[in-house]
Amino acid sequence: MTSVPASPTARPGLSGFDLREQVARLGVWVALGVVLVVGIVAVPNFATAANADAILRQAAVLGIVALGQTFVVLTGGIDLSVGMLMGLVTVLANGIMGGDPALILPIVLLALGCGLVTGVANGLGVVAARVDPLIVTLAMLSVLQGVIFIYTDRTVGSAPAEFRDLAYGSIGPIPTPALLLGGLAVVCWVILARTPFGRYVHAVGSSAQDARKAGIPIDRIRLAAYVVCSVLAAIAGLVLAARLGSGFTGAGAGFELSSIVAVVVGGTALSGGRGGVAGTLAAVLLLTILATMLNLLGISPFAQRVVNGVVIVVAVAVYTAQRREA
Repeated sequence: MTSVPASPTARPGLSGFDLREQVARLGVWVALGVVLVVGIVAVPNFATAANADAILRQAAVLGIVALGQTFVVLTGGIDLSVGMLMGLVTVLANGIMGGDPALILPIVLLALGCGLVTGVANGLGVVAARVDPLIVTLAMLSVLQGVIFIYTDRTVGSAPAEFRDLAYGSIGPIPTPALLLGGLAVVCWVILARTPFGRYVHAVGSSAQDARKAGIPIDRIRLAAYVVCSVLAAIAGLVLAARLGSGFTGAGAGFELSSIVAVVVGGTALSGGRGGVAGTLAAVLLLTILATMLNLLGISPFAQRVVNGVVIVVAVAVYTAQRREA
């Protein structure tokens, strides 16, 4: 039987309890609670049913792509191509459908195919060509952007009403995109927490050398993580396409950065091996609520990008220092 090596961050003598990991996991939930209280008390029109509905719909797109990013980061990698993949799906979906509901199923299959091909290409670049994930996915970002502009250099097409229900529909009081995010989150949680593949993902991120010695096929695990990430990004692109209603060439810009921020803020280590989807979801809600509060207060949404950039720099510095100390 293949054994999974223990995380190098675990502290012996404490029954596996890792204080640093628990703080990382619980801190985002505490921050989410504090922000909710501040919003309810201090921000006009925040505590309304309409605003809650809007927050859930806005969080869905980022949440779905961040779930996929979590898989890659857990293996110690990163994917900078997800935003441009979402943009490509948005442009192709609305451009090809042109308001025709009969094309919805073919478009969904095309989007998933784009995600599969992109994920395999990224994964092979990392595991077969042995190129750094940052370089591989940055190159893929450029390729996808080129494909977008080969297809069109302007906003194109339109989404049929049946397709737009993916972003604006509801089942009972719950928005459809929020239900989709919740369902995908449950599936991802089960995979990471209750399956051998999930344990291998954590093991590869904790120590690829130890995982290889334990007989874990680390290259296949990494490849699968990139495929999962890209397929989920393609699904997020479909929701974004339904939300926008037309194919905008810059639709996915910024989601690569926001998804990484959500994963890091959610307690997943950039060095890999520690974290999970629950923290990522909490961070997505936190970031979405903060952005909503800024909008309601009349503050420029570009301020959020400044915060995101600072968070990534600090997180990289912290985790780099931790790895040097290990």
